[in-house]
Amino acid sequence: MEREVTLTMTEHPPRSSTSRSSRRQKPIGLVTVTAFFVFTVYAINLFYMHVHVANLNLHNLDSDVFAPSQRLPPTHSGQSVKDRRFFNDRDVSNSEMNKLKNIGRDEEKDDKIKVESTPADEKQQHNPLTSSKSHWDSSKSAVLGLATGYPRNVYEGFVGSLRATGFAGHIILAIAKDAPSDVVSYLMEQNVTMKYVEKAEKCTYNGTIGEKGKPIDMQKSGEWKCPKDYPDYKITWARFLYYRDWLNDCPSCTDGVILTDVRDAFFQRDPFVNAMDRNQVHPLMVFEESPETDTEHWLTDWPVSACRKHKLGKSPMLCSGSVMGSREGILDYIDIMEEEFKYWMERENCRIDNRGDDQSIHNYLYYTNRFKNAVSIPHRQGPIHVVGYQAARIFENATKEAENAGVGTSEIFIHDNNWKEWLPRKYGLINTNTGLIVNEDGTPSAQVHQVDRFGPLISKWENEMRKQGWPYNKDKESIGSSA
Repeated sequence: MEREVTLTMTEHPPRSSTSRSSRRQKPIGLVTVTAFFVFTVYAINLFYMHVHVANLNLHNLDSDVFAPSQRLPPTHSGQSVKDRRFFNDRDVSNSEMNKLKNIGRDEEKDDKIKVESTPADEKQQHNPLTSSKSHWDSSKSAVLGLATGYPRNVYEGFVGSLRATGFAGHIILAIAKDAPSDVVSYLMEQNVTMKYVEKAEKCTYNGTIGEKGKPIDMQKSGEWKCPKDYPDYKITWARFLYYRDWLNDCPSCTDGVILTDVRDAFFQRDPFVNAMDRNQVHPLMVFEESPETDTEHWLTDWPVSACRKHKLGKSPMLCSGSVMGSREGILDYIDIMEEEFKYWMERENCRIDNRGDDQSIHNYLYYTNRFKNAVSIPHRQGPIHVVGYQAARIFENATKEAENAGVGTSEIFIHDNNWKEWLPRKYGLINTNTGLIVNEDGTPSAQVHQVDRFGPLISKWENEMRKQGWPYNKDKESIGSSA
């Protein structure tokens, strides 16, 4: 919640006519007039001194808290990494999830401060799907991700699928300094710009943990790590600052930009060409998750309520792991995210031990209109398809079916070795002739995110795609869903 200064005017009851006439009947002496004059001059001087001090305080508040941050200089590459697996995705285990939900409930019980919500008419519009600008040069666009410590097959899924679409632009990825030689050689072959992120010896960010909110020493925690360049930031926040560094270090990255998770994503079309085909070229695009997930979910509700004393209400959940826009739009987005990171770091009630609170902040800033020129793209209607919730439900049901049938989960839907039809037609999620995941209009989703939620259901199809070099990614035809 932004700080506000409220000037309150107090109404006094009207004086009675009797009191006014009584005062008029009393003679006013010279001493009384003189005293009144002196007091009035003193009061006026005192008032202007107070206003001057108040203005100084407001100036400091604006410049310290809400002024746009400066662009940071490029980060030097070539740094060593002692632990190349210190960054992983923001997945939260079931035990962690239950613990975090309990913390949220405890904080809400103890919190006596009135929580404000965003009125519906003040929220940003969700579906302005046209843009005044209609062109990005894909070859001058960039895809950025932070993922260290993965085997070659992970990079083959992410990078290989993207290059197979014909994308010839920049791919900038953080990898481990001691990454295996087969990973390095593969990324070099694919013309990937490699960056190195070094783990901080001492992490200066400290959050809270446990039902009683006891402080946690981040240096001793197995959950949290911080990078050497930004030891005040946990890595899930610091990655955005690295993205800014890398963009500033890439003068030829002039057009579209995607900030994305790596391990659980692949591509089926060039996302920048796809955005142009859909007339979705905007300075900043955020992407809605499944309609079954909204901002009343604990991941956004209790962190924002605890920190900002603000209720987001029931709005579409936006994924912070896939963000798209123009170069300037993305740089503005990162600056605003950084401002909010600083706000959360400086306040004890905001220092939450949660790997996913970058998504809490991402949603809070969008729904309170802090992002500039942001457009929310509805689920399955844009170049990025966040499939997580539906995929998890399908996998859950498939697991039960497999148990009842006495077969492995990975085999429950594939018959006669027809790996292209790896999901039943009833779900309407794939083209059964190719296995590609599709949007609502039946065309292939350019990027699919959170594909790991399918579990082993997607493994055979994905392995075949990697082996064959993603053969269906360059098909220019509008492929309808076989349902």
